[in-house]
Amino acid sequence: MAGNDVLSAHAHTSAALINRRCRLRGVVINTSSGGSGDVVFYDSASAASGTVLLEVDEKAQSTVDIIIPGDGILAKNGVYVLLPSNVTATIFYE
Repeated sequence: MAGNDVLSAHAHTSAALINRRCRLRGVVINTSSGGSGDVVFYDSASAASGTVLLEVDEKAQSTVDIIIPGDGILAKNGVYVLLPSNVTATIFYE
């Protein structure tokens, strides 16, 4: 029996990842070098504004995997990610 279909989206720069209602299920953040700042996911389909869904401090070269428990984080309007330089993000959503 199949469960819910999980999809993914990836960004190298700040961008709208999803433009519809969804549930954020997980995140992978990769800082290649010299990254400094926070990765912020907004409940928005077009801009770095609105309700903050998730904020991750990214200060050094690393890869961070975040599994969101339960039913995930509900994004009513979509998902926009604000990324510092040298940082990429992949999200998993349904």
